[in-house]
Amino acid sequence: MKYWVWCVIVLLALARSATAQETTTGSIGGQVLDDQGLPLPGATVTVTAAQGAQSFATDAQGRFFAPFLTPGTYSVRVELTGFRTAEQKNVEVRLGQRAELNLKMTVGGLSETVEVTGTRAVVDTTNTTVGANIDSQMLARVPVNRTLADTLYIAPGVSSGGGTGRSNPSVSGASGLENQYLVDGVNITNPGYGALGSYSIVLGSLGTGVTFDFIQEVQVKTGGYEAQYGQATGGVVSVVTKSGTNNLRGTLFGYAQPGRLQNSFTLINLPSATRSEAVNVTETQTSDFGAEAGGPVIQNRLFYFAAIDPQWSRTTFAAPSGFPLASLGNVNRERRILAYSTKGTWQLATGHRLDASFFGDPGNGPAGPQRRSALLGTTTEAYSRLQNFGGHNQTVRYNGVIRPTWLVEAGFARATNGITELPSVNSYRYITPTQITGGIGFFENNTGSNQQWQAFSTNIVNWRGQHQIRYGIQDELIDYDNVTNYSGPTFTLSNGQQTVTGATISVLDDPTFGSIYRVTRANLANVRTTKQNYLSFFAQDIWQVGRHLTVRPGVRYEQQKLTGNATDYTFNGNWAPRIGATYDPAGSGRMKLFANYGWFFAKIPNDLAARALSSDAGITRADYFDPNLTQPVPEGTTAAGTRVHLRFAGLSPSTFDTNARSTYSTETLVGAEWEAVPGLSLGARYIRRRYGRVLEDIGTLPLVAYLLPDVPGAESVEYSVTNPGTKTAVAGNLGVPISFDNAVHEYDAVEFEADRRFSNGWSIQSSYRWSRLWGNFEGFFRNDNGQSDPGITSLFDFPTNDPTYVSLGAPLGFRGDIRFLGSAGNGPLPNDRRHQGKLFGNYQFGFGANVGVGVQIQSGAPLTALAANPVYDSPGEIPETPRGAGMQTEQGFRTRTPVQMNFDVHGDYGIRLGARRLVVLADAFNLFNQQRVLDYDNYTEISFQVTNPNFGRVIAYQNPRTVRFGARFEF
Repeated sequence: MKYWVWCVIVLLALARSATAQETTTGSIGGQVLDDQGLPLPGATVTVTAAQGAQSFATDAQGRFFAPFLTPGTYSVRVELTGFRTAEQKNVEVRLGQRAELNLKMTVGGLSETVEVTGTRAVVDTTNTTVGANIDSQMLARVPVNRTLADTLYIAPGVSSGGGTGRSNPSVSGASGLENQYLVDGVNITNPGYGALGSYSIVLGSLGTGVTFDFIQEVQVKTGGYEAQYGQATGGVVSVVTKSGTNNLRGTLFGYAQPGRLQNSFTLINLPSATRSEAVNVTETQTSDFGAEAGGPVIQNRLFYFAAIDPQWSRTTFAAPSGFPLASLGNVNRERRILAYSTKGTWQLATGHRLDASFFGDPGNGPAGPQRRSALLGTTTEAYSRLQNFGGHNQTVRYNGVIRPTWLVEAGFARATNGITELPSVNSYRYITPTQITGGIGFFENNTGSNQQWQAFSTNIVNWRGQHQIRYGIQDELIDYDNVTNYSGPTFTLSNGQQTVTGATISVLDDPTFGSIYRVTRANLANVRTTKQNYLSFFAQDIWQVGRHLTVRPGVRYEQQKLTGNATDYTFNGNWAPRIGATYDPAGSGRMKLFANYGWFFAKIPNDLAARALSSDAGITRADYFDPNLTQPVPEGTTAAGTRVHLRFAGLSPSTFDTNARSTYSTETLVGAEWEAVPGLSLGARYIRRRYGRVLEDIGTLPLVAYLLPDVPGAESVEYSVTNPGTKTAVAGNLGVPISFDNAVHEYDAVEFEADRRFSNGWSIQSSYRWSRLWGNFEGFFRNDNGQSDPGITSLFDFPTNDPTYVSLGAPLGFRGDIRFLGSAGNGPLPNDRRHQGKLFGNYQFGFGANVGVGVQIQSGAPLTALAANPVYDSPGEIPETPRGAGMQTEQGFRTRTPVQMNFDVHGDYGIRLGARRLVVLADAFNLFNQQRVLDYDNYTEISFQVTNPNFGRVIAYQNPRTVRFGARFEF
């Protein structure tokens, strides 16, 4: 595929004759007119900032365009013989946006300068993208935790992803594994699961992706994004790191969140310690210190930036009262990260720049309770250490203006990340109705590498208005290795096969044999080496028709080849049309009405190749008479309420439907934005998203068939990957009509926004969203059971429109109704947050003090009681009611968790020391210490036919008030 990339680069170089959506920069554009409103061609436009000055000329229509500008503040100076020089200062350039200027010149001498005021607009009247741009200055003035992920929650349309963790938010109704993350143009999205940075299905996201202090600006695209962007059915996050300038600048900084200044956590009391939340968090501490410096190597030409930030975090746990490990008292889990960033910028000539950026966040965790559940055992056998996590990223990028009407960009990048966890003791994990003992059970180690090539070109053509035609190609070559394991020695199955892993074992009471030891998870194969080739190209026209109308037609094509241990599959034919338009009623650049429609294809992570294109070879049931797994229960023996004692899943690679296509969603967006007063924009919009098709794996037999005698093909659950729906074939004949249902994922939202950029000492970024997320399909992550298996969740493993689940399964002990996984259960999905309000802002006093606030309020999550899957013996699978119908909790019947609210404050004070400055600061998070309920245990069973004593109990509260102190010495 490299061949095609270089072919396109050559074609770009031969092209003849832009607003461009730069990935790592911004731009300034506009028109120069005389005092009669006529265009002035041939004027010299000079833009100046800390990296020097660049000059451009206006065309026949008086238009100019200054691309590839580092985000920041610029002055713009216009000169033309016979006219007074016009100059506008404090022009703010934002990442991926164009600052639009309309400059007027009056007759006079060049030596006379007229400073233009009041003509700079904050509304990008040519763009339909919605979201937020958040720069480093705003992040320094408001209360935000020191990770990239935390900055995203400032944007409207971004909310909790639930089980994907704080680092992987839900954007515009998608699950937390459906976003794309770009830093300096590098795609740092986890190749295995689609998360931010390094990710494990047990530990979640670890590391920071990029450190808070290295960020120059973050752009969060929550809807309406351009054809250049894809690989996401959620949002696109683009980050640019800091660069050097003509001025030598640096900062020494340090931050600490001491545990002693943290209020007490609300303790969780569960009658049965069968889940990790039974272990209480008693304290958290974080601290980091570092340095950054940037400056010129050659004035106006060559610049550098370098930074380092060692970080430490400590979480203190306490085992449940009465448990053996409670005698240890408070036990610390420690993790360390060494974040770094270095960047070089070479301004080759006006309009030509070369950037090289290297950054990473490698980390580790010493032996201890790296998992919260490690303290549920009778010994410290479940301790583990994180040998490494995090990643390293490198990129080299060229941006150039070949002619005023022809721009090119090309780049190469490489992103690597992974996680290695090692158990302290290699022993089986045992689960009883009241306790978990033994080793850590399941663990996975993974490494991923993504080599990325891209080449873009933008051409300006003046024909019935101005066309800014942008097109390009992107190619990614991914290697991803995944090793799954279960602690404990290997063992022999009743059929004589030898496992390659240990096991997770449920201990079941039996009236005849006393106890049966049921292996619920183990593997016959566990090393999966996978690859992916992801190729995409796009074309987008920005057609400006006069001063009022801009039309944005575009199309994107994506092709994805996944390769596993055993076979491969290519998803092609993924054409994603985009069409949008904006209308500026007055032509003043201060108001727009806009609309956009588009298709967005998901990028299927390599986890699907690891499991479906390789041999998953999983054991879902293997019964033994003894805890050491040496005496298997023979098939046909009645024990633990069944005569079926050995079951498999995925012994062979999944069969792929030859017509299977990739998941995509459609989006309709309409809205308006208006600069009500200088610097303050107000916006309102409606977003509608629907999944047009989903890719999932299915097992074609009805679920109850796997527990009935003499059903052909029921010895193992074997899977086929397809686009499930009502027409999907179902095998087996149980005497009644059985079918699958269509996947339904409907997101509707109305958003209001007020955004005032910092000026005259204050700023504000606020939003309100009403939304409805409804259906039966969550997306790549399934919050029901905490499953991180994009494209192969258990949702469609069995036909959903199946009355035999109740009619034949209820006598076997089945709970719930599998029909509630389908159309009969359509309702609010777990990430549904009906109301959400945000307010971030600051006020800077004249004597050097600054105060910032951050307020977030949102509706609680819908509640659905879930029973265990009778075949998998796994909890959180089968709804007992339609979605969102509610359940009984220890606080009464609830349909949702309580409303959540956070009120955070920030204060800093700057002290001038000549040319240097010392800033001292403090933040208080959850100022009013509101420790509301975040979640209840909604599992009615902990495994098949084992009732959950914790059902309805509180398993999570808000974190208590936390105080952070910091200082920055700027020179």
